[in-house]
Parts: sequence; C-alpha cells; structure tokens
Amino acid sequence: MRSFIVGVFLTLLGLACGVFAVSRFGLYPIGADNPPSGLERALASRAMDVYADKHKPEMQNPTQITAAALTEGAEEYEGHCAFCHGGAKAKISPMRDKFNPPVPQLVHQIPHDPDNWLFWITKHGVRMTGMPAWDGVISDEEMWKIIAFIKHSDKLPPEAAAAWQKLASTPGEIEEHTPDRHEHAGRQGLTR
Repeated sequence: MRSFIVGVFLTLLGLACGVFAVSRFGLYPIGADNPPSGLERALASRAMDVYADKHKPEMQNPTQITAAALTEGAEEYEGHCAFCHGGAKAKISPMRDKFNPPVPQLVHQIPHDPDNWLFWITKHGVRMTGMPAWDGVISDEEMWKIIAFIKHSDKLPPEAAAAWQKLASTPGEIEEHTPDRHEHAGRQGLTR
C-alpha cells in the first residue's frame, strides 16, 4: 500500500513539475496560428457545450419570423458578426482560420444548436477564443434577431435576402459601437 501512495504522490509531483516547466519556460505554443491538439479541442468543446447548456435561458427565441425582423437581424449580423463568421459578401470569412479554434462560419454552415444556447454564447462570449461578450453592446432583442437571421439565412424571404445583400460589409470595415452610442450606417436605405 505504501508503494502505491508513493507512486501516486510522485505522479502528481511529476505532473505539477511538468505544468510548471511548460508555463515557466514558454514551452506551450500560445499563438493563434498554432492549431490545438485533438485532446485540447475535445476537452474545450465539451466544456463549452456543457457549460452553455447548463446556463442558457429557458425561454425560446421571442423573435417573430418576419421579413422585417430577419432584415433587422441581417443588419445586426453584418455589422457585428460577418467580419469573423462570414456574411453576404463572403460566406467564408478570411478571418476563419486566424483564430484558434477556427471561427464557425455561421451562414455557410448553419448551426444546429438551439437558439437559447446560441443566445447565451452571443451574450457572454467564449473565453480564450476571440468570441466577445456582446452584453451591454447590443440588446437582448438584437441578439435574438441575429440568431433568428442566422437560423433562417438559407431560406430568407426575397425582400430580406435583397436587403442582406445590400448590407454586405467589406472585410475591414468595423463600425464603432459603445453601449451609449449604438448607430448603424446601413439603416439609411432600409424601410421597416
């Protein structure tokens, strides 16, 4: 029994020394252009899925699926999300592989996650991925409309599809958004 306890102690000590050495001597590749290992990706994805599932709101998406609501969602999406997640101009963003893990291309491959799960991720972000918390920058109503747009982006009513194409942002154009100043240049040509 004593040898078992000593073995466990030495194993834990070895692990602690390994973690210390990796963190102290810069042995862990931190660049976003270093792909995560399969184990790291599996553990992080599982942890995110379980945490968001546990904390997502119980409510369903309150957005009425109308051309006007989907157009508003498209406008918010193009203004906040398209640069990283792909948009009307390029369904696959050039930024996709510049993050680690790669950024999901939401209008190229529509997520099957429930709306309330996507809402939680949008509102709170995902640590160490580059996905920011949008809480306090855009309203909950706007987040729900963005999610409704994403989920219906492959089957938009003609007027919403035309408005989305008109709103297409050019990669590199980023509007200034602050909680106290929330304006959109793209709204000038839209009717609601």
